[in-house]
Amino acid sequence: MDDNLLVAVATVSCAAEPGSYEVRFGSPLGDENASKIDRLWGSVRVAPADAAERAECERQVAQRQPESQEERYPAGTEWPASPWDVRTVQAGGQLKAEDGLEMGSDGMVKLSSPGFTQPVVMRGSKKVTATVRIRCDAQPGLYTVHWNEEGKPAKIWARYRVTAAAPGCQDPALTTQASAVRQKAPWLLGAAALAAMGAAGYSLFQRRRKVSR
Repeated sequence: MDDNLLVAVATVSCAAEPGSYEVRFGSPLGDENASKIDRLWGSVRVAPADAAERAECERQVAQRQPESQEERYPAGTEWPASPWDVRTVQAGGQLKAEDGLEMGSDGMVKLSSPGFTQPVVMRGSKKVTATVRIRCDAQPGLYTVHWNEEGKPAKIWARYRVTAAAPGCQDPALTTQASAVRQKAPWLLGAAALAAMGAAGYSLFQRRRKVSR
C-alpha cells in the first residue's frame, strides 16, 4: 500500500519456461484477520530465452535489492492498518495503537516492543486502543510490536520506524515514577526527615554529656 495506490513489484523466475502464466489476487500468507481472497487478477507471458540470456538474468537478479514490504497509508488512518503499516516516530515520541477487530478483548491484550518504554494494555469496548511511548535511547531503525493475548501465542502485530531523539529527551515514565513515589508515600520522606533530626539530636546530646563530664 502506497498512499491510495496498491503497488507490487514481481520478479519473473530466470528458469521460467516460455508461455502464459496466471497472476492471482489472494490474501496475505499468515494474516489471520485478512478476508479470504483468491481470484484471477491478470496474466504474464514469458518470452523464450537462450542459455546466455538466462545466465545474464541470474546475474542481474542476484544484484537486485529486495523489494521493501513497508506500506504507507494516508494521514489520519488508524495504526496499524496492516502488520506492515510502518509509521515513523521520533525516539521519545508516541503512537496511538488501535484495533477494531478485537471487540471484547478489553484488558486481555498487552503490546510489547523493544522500543517501548514499557508494555501497554489495550483497552476499550467497541475497539481496543493504547498509547505507546518510544524510549529516548531507542536506536534508529525498524521495530516490531508483539500482540500478547491471554491464552494465545504471541504474534507480530505491527511495525514502526524510529528516528533519532531530540536533544535533552527524557522518558516521561521516569518522571512519572518519581512523582508517584512522592504522592503515594509521603510518609517515607517524613520518616527520613525525622530519622535525620533524631540522629542530629542524639549526636548533640552525646557532645553535651562529654562537656558536662
